[in-house]
Amino acid sequence: MICGGMVTLPVNDVGAAIRFYIETLGMKLVEESGSSFAVIDAGDGFRIALRGGSANERASATSVGLVPKVPLREAIAILENRGINFDVSDDGTRTIARFRDIDGNSLYLYQQK
Repeated sequence: MICGGMVTLPVNDVGAAIRFYIETLGMKLVEESGSSFAVIDAGDGFRIALRGGSANERASATSVGLVPKVPLREAIAILENRGINFDVSDDGTRTIARFRDIDGNSLYLYQQK
């Protein structure tokens, strides 16, 4: 019934955020509207909209979960090489690797066991 979705994240600098999501995380730019808005294709029908926003908006932003195409530990190693720090938790049924983008928005990699 539903295929895909989009979350909107407030960011300080849309251009810098685009570079982070494309160059660091390997996603693709779908749409860019000046310096205040962009849409990133995160894969499999999921998109992330980046919108210029205030520090208060960023502090209350929703967390975004991403499912890697490679094994989670491999994805973590690749992204750590690109400068990302993770807080990894494992409850025996799933592993969650939390990190932040360049604007402090909360993201996580998720893998079910």
